[in-house]
Amino acid sequence: MVAATTARPSAASAYRSGTDACGRSRRLAALGWVAIVGVALAWGTWAVAGSGVALRAAPLYGRWRWHPGLGLVPAAAVGGLVAVWGPAAAHRVARRWLPAAAGLAAAGWTLALAAADGWSAVTAPLTTRHEYEPFAARVDDLGELLRHFTERSGDLPVHVQGHPPGPLALAWLLDRAGLGGAGWLAAVCIAGWGAAVAAALVAVRALAGDRTARRAAPALVVLPAAVWAGTSLDALFAGLVGTGLALATLAAVRGSTGRALGAGIVLGVALLFSYGAALMVAAAAIVLELAPRTVPTARQGRRLLAPLAAGVLLPLGVVAMLAGFSWIEGLRTTGHAYWSGVGRQRPAGYLTLVGNPAALALATGPAVLAGLAALPRAAHRSAALLPGAVLGVVAVANLSQMSRGEVERIWLPFVPWLALAAPGDRRGWLAAQAGLALLLQAALVSAW
Repeated sequence: MVAATTARPSAASAYRSGTDACGRSRRLAALGWVAIVGVALAWGTWAVAGSGVALRAAPLYGRWRWHPGLGLVPAAAVGGLVAVWGPAAAHRVARRWLPAAAGLAAAGWTLALAAADGWSAVTAPLTTRHEYEPFAARVDDLGELLRHFTERSGDLPVHVQGHPPGPLALAWLLDRAGLGGAGWLAAVCIAGWGAAVAAALVAVRALAGDRTARRAAPALVVLPAAVWAGTSLDALFAGLVGTGLALATLAAVRGSTGRALGAGIVLGVALLFSYGAALMVAAAAIVLELAPRTVPTARQGRRLLAPLAAGVLLPLGVVAMLAGFSWIEGLRTTGHAYWSGVGRQRPAGYLTLVGNPAALALATGPAVLAGLAALPRAAHRSAALLPGAVLGVVAVANLSQMSRGEVERIWLPFVPWLALAAPGDRRGWLAAQAGLALLLQAALVSAW
């Protein structure tokens, strides 16, 4: 009788206890989200917005101007549909089609937000004098430009000189293929964002199972980051690095050297589009080392690092040999230009401590921070690896001081991977995500 009264708690009560603990963690994280965004907005308005560093909506790039309109109705409809029926749809869609369906839905959400101010607003961010496409249309000899890319960096538009030549080459090739103009480039950007969402779901399903992927999918569809993904070339960068990290995850789980090599090649191509892709190479290496394997082999992770590294170096070597572009020299030149200009002008203390984290919090939404807070109690421990690894490289990016502001756009490649932790099966959290995106779209005027 005594034994019966002192028996261990049932599995059901243990489950309820764990659920309650997760709920408390999420509520506390939501309060933390409000606190960091509130502090960043107050501090930014008081000390940064008027300082002439293009952060008039500090911590965000741009300015505040309330401009809602009927153009927001389609986006609101999409957000509402995902919030109400997204969890059920994610549960019912065929397993093989889940990543593609979520990617298409995310692209549709992004397009709806971008078009809220009119269809011209979809392409307008890609047509300014700072962008790739208008400059690429004037380039006659791409090979000659690439051979002297770093030497002529100071004469190039701001975004061209701040990146390797990949985006410029892409815009030039589209133009020469008869697909010139910002419309085609905008389509590539939005497709890249959809690919990033799909890649994240492919990776987490391989690592943590189908249930985890289905749970996360609706949250990835209605990310507030779509406000900047439509339309910015950083959305394309997100698709490239996302595909590379997904291949690395598949390689790690299955012990495949071929996939590790493929992951390296894709990430090497991504490095030719963005210097920041180096951080996702580091995330891929972490996943190769730490991911559980379906066919465990001694020291398999280290064996997979070699083909990953070889793959990364291959595109860089080919471009250096054929076009004369040195990635290392390009990074050095870009760093020098950055610290001679905006990097020196913008307030490091504000942006590092609260500005950049708050901008990322606004791009990911409160549901993502709530999910990250609950990760230690996740039923499937492998679910924490991908968002945890990417959160680590975000911290490195912030401390590096190479991203002083504008991280709501620059850090787009990180966002879908952090969002894998979000409770996408909860309608309330999804409504909060969609509502935040609509609010930002109606209140913020930015270059993207």
